[in-house]
Amino acid sequence: MAKDILKSTAIYTLLGFLPLAFAVLFTPIYLEYLGKSEYGILNLFLLYSGLLTQVYGLGIPSGFGFYYWDVYKNQNSLKKLVSNTISFLLIIQLIFISLGIIFGKNIISIIVNDSDAFSYSPYFLVMLIYSGIMVFYELFLYYFRNEENLKMYTISSISTLVLFTLGSILGVIVLDLKATGAILGRTLGYGLVVIIFLMYFVRKFGFSIDLHYYKKLFLFSFPLFINAIIGSVAYSMDRLLVERFISIEVLGVYGFAIVIISVIEIWFNALNNALSPTLYRFINESIEEKSKEIQGVAHIIILSVMFLTVLVIAILIPTLKLLIPTTFHEVANYVPILAVGYIWKVFTFLSCYSLYVKKKTKYMPINQISYLLLTIGLGYLGFNLLGIQGIVIAVFAVKILEFIIMYFITDAVLKLPLKLYKFILISSVLGVAGFATVLLAHGNILDYLIYCIPLLTFLGLSALILKKELSNVWYCIQNRKTLFS
Repeated sequence: MAKDILKSTAIYTLLGFLPLAFAVLFTPIYLEYLGKSEYGILNLFLLYSGLLTQVYGLGIPSGFGFYYWDVYKNQNSLKKLVSNTISFLLIIQLIFISLGIIFGKNIISIIVNDSDAFSYSPYFLVMLIYSGIMVFYELFLYYFRNEENLKMYTISSISTLVLFTLGSILGVIVLDLKATGAILGRTLGYGLVVIIFLMYFVRKFGFSIDLHYYKKLFLFSFPLFINAIIGSVAYSMDRLLVERFISIEVLGVYGFAIVIISVIEIWFNALNNALSPTLYRFINESIEEKSKEIQGVAHIIILSVMFLTVLVIAILIPTLKLLIPTTFHEVANYVPILAVGYIWKVFTFLSCYSLYVKKKTKYMPINQISYLLLTIGLGYLGFNLLGIQGIVIAVFAVKILEFIIMYFITDAVLKLPLKLYKFILISSVLGVAGFATVLLAHGNILDYLIYCIPLLTFLGLSALILKKELSNVWYCIQNRKTLFS
């Protein structure tokens, strides 16, 4: 355990946030050099790469993250886990890449509406490689985070940032390859880092092939895989609906709205990477004795995400005016609703710790299946009633329903001392504020003030009803060296 959890969290959050955040900051350059169609291709590439990454992994990186805590005190057991995980993933990837090369053209004709724009070569072929790279990148970050190896975590994060940036500049700006340049630059950036670290891991832990160990990993990880792949499809379904029902150009605009929301998601993932080992350990080993600390960590995560959410909405209009071409300004109608909806995903994620602690991962697919079905049903209904704005509203509604479903399931498995009730109330009011922001905006100078409504709402309600929670968070921060030791 780090001696100063605040310092450790700040460093890990910054390092986890930088590479992905820089991709978001690079977006204005993308939009300057790419049209709606080209940006739509890039979004479709990232969308299907995310799905394929889950297939390549079969849930094993996530399973590795939890098995680590069973073996981390025994060097031989840890070596066996790492070496077999790497070899298993390589074998799986060779199989899937071979199948993708053989059947790729048929797959493209099925999954993509405009197969002329998103072609087998180069997009699908590069996607096969990129997805495999991202599986190992996720695995390595799991290991460095759990080991609290700040040096290696820093090297992996900063090197990815530098190489990704250089690759993007070369592909998009220097060579002017449009979407192809953006995709190749991203692949090279991550690829070089992963290859170097893969050699490092093989040299340190060896390369083992143990079919019995593969079976053990697979049986534990498979429910996580089913959950992840269904979840990936579910959380991508809004973009799939846009591409299918409207066009790849509109997907480009909607995809930009998702990129803006991803700033919040990146921030949450970075915080989670920094704090989840501590939170998981408290819940797993001493849930009653550490209830105050559990609440402190959970509330720090929630408050941080809430504050960033309303801040993103508040600065949206000036950011669009200063940096983004006018053809993409339509996202101002989508972002406030999508952003306040994301807060409910944080509640769902924190509630699901009880399933991991009690090894009840078999319940996770229930969450993703319900999310998928709700997204398809409400998304289709919303599109027919209000077009793309209806899909946006459907995404908001589904995230609330997802939390409600999982709250009852997780509470029955293990009741966690998270105390979310006041935060749920604030999120409900912020939902109203997000809708009001969109309805009241009229494209004039008053929009600068209107888009501050959620921020002012959050600050006012926090001061009014979160006094005890804020005090608890401050107590945890002040006494972090003793409470988290």
